[in-house]
Amino acid sequence: MLGKESKNFDALSLFSPPPILRGYMYGAQEAYGARDSNRLLAIRLETNTSCNLHCRYCYAQSGEDSVKIADFNVLKRIISEAKELGIRSVVVIGGGEPTLYPNFRELIAYIDSLGIVPMLFSNTILMTEELADFLYEHNASVMGKLDSLKPEVQDYLAGREGAFKDIKTGLGNLQKAGFSKPAEPGKLRLGISFVSNKLNLEEIAEIWHFCRQNNIFPNMEILTPTGRANDELEDKLLTADEIKEYKLRLLEIDRNYYGYNWLPYTPITASGCLQHLYSLYINIEGNVRPCAPTKLDEHPALRVNGEYPYNVNRMSLKEIYDSKLFTYVRNIDKVLEGRCGNCEYIKECIGCRGYAYSVGINNGAGPLEALRMECQQCFKE
Repeated sequence: MLGKESKNFDALSLFSPPPILRGYMYGAQEAYGARDSNRLLAIRLETNTSCNLHCRYCYAQSGEDSVKIADFNVLKRIISEAKELGIRSVVVIGGGEPTLYPNFRELIAYIDSLGIVPMLFSNTILMTEELADFLYEHNASVMGKLDSLKPEVQDYLAGREGAFKDIKTGLGNLQKAGFSKPAEPGKLRLGISFVSNKLNLEEIAEIWHFCRQNNIFPNMEILTPTGRANDELEDKLLTADEIKEYKLRLLEIDRNYYGYNWLPYTPITASGCLQHLYSLYINIEGNVRPCAPTKLDEHPALRVNGEYPYNVNRMSLKEIYDSKLFTYVRNIDKVLEGRCGNCEYIKECIGCRGYAYSVGINNGAGPLEALRMECQQCFKE
């Protein structure tokens, strides 16, 4: 069955994309249109590195012992500068757990007051009914977490006993508040992020069905060799064949049960990821990256006089956006190497640049070389 299905991928006319999570990802037409008109569509903000979990795959290595907190006035300035560049959404990704941020509610209210969609990543541990109602009333979209339907697996991956129970309670409160009702046709307000690895591989189809049946965006990520995962889950990375098999299985599920059809090669399953074209990621130190795992700020080759210059406390967001480095990033589709550079689907997919970067850097490549390397997750022949 899977072999037969795989022969149909080249028929672009078949594509009927499933709904997206509002404010999180933008489609190819919007992404390239924004890039070509020098417009940002979104920024991703770290607010705090403190976290009530200790996830074994955390790219930021957050936890209870981490106490870095972003200045609220600085965040407001960044958002204001980003608004001038045209953003439609602010992805509050935390760095840790953003609901622990002291000015969390003020931040969400401020974003909403500017007519921008607040899009929140949360492990939902602190998601009370009252907080869920607050977020709903302030036009937010929420990406929760559910790596496993088995308590013991979820607790292990989250690094805390009882995490599964608390996560499920928080997700239930979001559903009660109305987040399972789409914001508009094709755009959902609730998502669930799950990081695929050898521990949860057999559950992926069940989690996928749960999301589809409850109007929840399934944010399937692939375990990336960066941050804490390098030390704690190195042996849980999926092989290329495993990635291929589960993506094809999910495509078959969507076709047969839900009437959706999508390109299976994209890094985030059934949605793609073109954020390098239209988004900027600002970490807790104010350093700007293309995305979370693309840690340009940590590479010595990009430092000037010992400092990474692309920092919101040293340059305006517009100066960073217009810089030679980030112009290169936004036009990465024009210099991709290997299969990515020759791919007929380059307008739909540029591979996972974060994964390519992480693997490239780990293997000794320079930052610009790593950015343009072919995506090793892709199984297109």
